[in-house]
Amino acid sequence: MINSWLRLCLGLTLSLSWVLPGLTQTVIEQTVLVANDRNSRINLRSQPSVNSALLGYGLPDDQVTLLEFRKGSGNEPRVPWIRVKFVKSGDIGWIRGYFVKTDITILTANDPNARINLRQGPSISTGSLGYGLVGDRIRVLECETGPDQDRTPWIKVQFLQSQAIGWIRGDFVIVPLTYC
Repeated sequence: MINSWLRLCLGLTLSLSWVLPGLTQTVIEQTVLVANDRNSRINLRSQPSVNSALLGYGLPDDQVTLLEFRKGSGNEPRVPWIRVKFVKSGDIGWIRGYFVKTDITILTANDPNARINLRQGPSISTGSLGYGLVGDRIRVLECETGPDQDRTPWIKVQFLQSQAIGWIRGDFVIVPLTYC
């Protein structure tokens, strides 16, 4: 009888998440907010923009759950915005990537349909292991300057879904500023 009730509840939850996808959140990672000044107030915004409505603020060491990443805009396209949920209050909003301690990020490109090569080493002359797509979630493992003439930054990554590991040119990775 308990098993039947549990199956019914699980089925109802799955059905509701399919019909009302906003009810469920995909949790990427739980981490903390960071800032150089321990007394900083870290703005929580309604949208991934400094011009959006202020919903409140967090403090360094507040625990948050990462929900979503967006590429920055304007003068700071390389600084991600991260949608977070505060563990204590349950408040949800957007915080600039400067203030979130994480090694998780996403792939990006000017072409939203781009295939981004995953290489064996930090150079375009090394073999390809496959490719990633814009928006793929990755974990940053290492940062290195490439051996080429223009000293291109390269990022060693691990794809969260496939667990594949390799090197990607830095201009295709929104580098978590608290990591590299």
